[in-house]
Amino acid sequence: MCALKVGIVGAAGQVGIALLSGINKGTGISAVGICRNSVSAARVAAQGLDVRTAQTDDPKQLAEVTQDLDALVNCALPQYRPSKTSASNRLLARALTEVSAGKHLVHLSSVAVYGDYIGSEKSLFQSPKPDTAYGRQKLQMEVLLRKYARKHSGRCTILRIGHVYGPELRWSESLFDLIQHHRFRLPFDGQQASNAVAISNLVEAVREVLLSMPAAPTLNLTNLPQITWRELFDLHSQACAGPFVESLRSSESEDYSRIYKKRARTGMLGRFVKETLGWIMQLPGSYIAAVPTLKTLAQQAVALVGNDGLDAKIWALYCRRLAPRIDGSSAAAVEPIFFSEPMPGPCVQYNGGTPTDLVPALRAWYDVTARQSCIGAGIH
Repeated sequence: MCALKVGIVGAAGQVGIALLSGINKGTGISAVGICRNSVSAARVAAQGLDVRTAQTDDPKQLAEVTQDLDALVNCALPQYRPSKTSASNRLLARALTEVSAGKHLVHLSSVAVYGDYIGSEKSLFQSPKPDTAYGRQKLQMEVLLRKYARKHSGRCTILRIGHVYGPELRWSESLFDLIQHHRFRLPFDGQQASNAVAISNLVEAVREVLLSMPAAPTLNLTNLPQITWRELFDLHSQACAGPFVESLRSSESEDYSRIYKKRARTGMLGRFVKETLGWIMQLPGSYIAAVPTLKTLAQQAVALVGNDGLDAKIWALYCRRLAPRIDGSSAAAVEPIFFSEPMPGPCVQYNGGTPTDLVPALRAWYDVTARQSCIGAGIH
């Protein structure tokens, strides 16, 4: 039986190059990278991987380098200023669907389409509500691919990828940074399920989608079973020999959770009005904090009046805006993703590995980057 021949579009990216390498280590599929210029192609070739160069948003050029392939996996997403990105998305979506007529196109989307905070509403799967530019770009690409795939009678599977972690990936780099941040705390002791996915499991899931008929045209992709934030942080602490990440106070966890849930249920216009009003309400206090002389002048004026109660209120307002927190709680903001529910909707079913499988590779990568940082800083 001949191996399935697959092209990885956007193979020079962090996920793309790991996917290309991982797929070629298995059986049943042979993969080749497809890059838009010689610079990115050279990065792939330097890893000893097969790569082809073509302007990926040009149907003619893309067709020339993909005519012998059975399927395409798209990891690319143009990122320019918003107006240019929108136009580039259209060109790329048209080219991908046109050359994929009669083939299988798999597009890697993102958990970002659901927004920073993911609620438990089932309707969110069919009607995602991204609240970042990246999430909106990812959702736009989904819509375009669906539209153009129908036009060309193509088969398109969209995978909404969770937070991808592993060696040389930004998510793991961010986790290492948070572990070393002495004021970062995990809400709810990290016991909530994360939407993270190990790069090795992403490879296995994509292989499964390519080799078999997916259960649905749009699927989520996370670790199976999903791991908690505590497991994910402990795994990275083990890899970098870092400290155990302490838990955020229960009361603070509840407060953050309430805020993010309420914010997620409020439309963009409603958020804008509420945040603007909040900013206006904060102006007097922030002005006092930024201009300490005002506090002195106010105290002098109050002294002339002789009102001890008013003097105490002014002083308390000043302290709240300027003084550091001394109650031992965390002053570092905790992002909404750490409070999110699991992604709504069906997930890719595949035979993946356990989270600890990546510890040796993560440790080796961290040791190399740590040494490079020391050399760059002149530390020997």
